[in-house]
Amino acid sequence: MEKIAEIIKYEGDNSTFIWKHPCEDFNTLTQLIVHESQEAVFFMNGQALDMFGPGRYTLETQNIPLLKKFANLPTGGETPFHCEVYFINKTEQMAIKWGTDSPIQVRDKVHGIRTDARVRGAYKVQISNPVMFLEKMIGNNVPYQLQEDLPRYFQSEFQGKIKSAVSKFLN
Repeated sequence: MEKIAEIIKYEGDNSTFIWKHPCEDFNTLTQLIVHESQEAVFFMNGQALDMFGPGRYTLETQNIPLLKKFANLPTGGETPFHCEVYFINKTEQMAIKWGTDSPIQVRDKVHGIRTDARVRGAYKVQISNPVMFLEKMIGNNVPYQLQEDLPRYFQSEFQGKIKSAVSKFLN
């Protein structure tokens, strides 16, 4: 027998940045539980409809348990009311190391000598706008499921900007 309502909550460790709950197209009256330091973003029909902070919530969808079989007949049993929930960790995450992959050539203005410079460091990431973050990540098909994929994404994004800023500063 099909469940009348699901319970949707985050089921991972605290180091995960973004997590999509595997339950999709859930029924109305499904319970959403959001832990401290998280936000949940509720998507319906491809749009971010609501954000939820810590607490317990009842989600309202157009998927009605007893009428679902009949309502989905025209679409071959698949619901036309697609819904999903993403959990976003709002704490500072990961000390992501960065650095130039190749030396930056700089000319000393005083002595006229060319020299190579390299820079490196680390930064932390904290999400302030979960909806915008999700839209950007999902819209660019970033493989956000694996925690180690996010640092690679950020490194490639910053690599060009870092080189440009460092060479401008040093010149």
